[in-house]
Amino acid sequence: MKRLMFIISIVCLLFIAAEAQELKNGRPGYFPIPPKKENSLFFIQRNKNENTIVYDANMQSNGEFKKNKPIDTYWLRYTSTGYRKELGWLERTFAYGYSSKKDKNGNGRWIELAAYDERKIHLKKSTDDKPIATITCNGKECKLDYIYVFVDESSTWPRVIHVDIHGVEVDSGIPQVERILNK
Repeated sequence: MKRLMFIISIVCLLFIAAEAQELKNGRPGYFPIPPKKENSLFFIQRNKNENTIVYDANMQSNGEFKKNKPIDTYWLRYTSTGYRKELGWLERTFAYGYSSKKDKNGNGRWIELAAYDERKIHLKKSTDDKPIATITCNGKECKLDYIYVFVDESSTWPRVIHVDIHGVEVDSGIPQVERILNK
């Protein structure tokens, strides 16, 4: 019996160590990264599961952002077959949708996410004429890579504990991560 308890203890310790190693700045390392496309902007993942909300630039034939819908937002359902699924009305309205306004120079758009409008995202073209999303991260302008949301779902309504913004400084290329705590 002691030997069995010892083996179970070792297995549990190995499992805990493996789980701890898989976290990358709060995000599990085994979570999939959506395939990069010409118009990829950023994605959002949550601690709930691997399903991912993807944000791609929605461009017109002349290379400008579509006025009424500059971003194509959808799920990649990795917990099943990885298929694309459109956001539902509740998801668009209260969580993962966005609103947009033209920026001052008229070439880009300012984006506000439905769930958090205090940090605006600037949709614009990079120096090599590719669509990018930038955000202020640790006080620096960064190309937004992804957002990781940690949610406590133990009660009736989910409660966001923190959000991690991951990006790369536009000027220097230095990676940045900023954690925003929900107070």
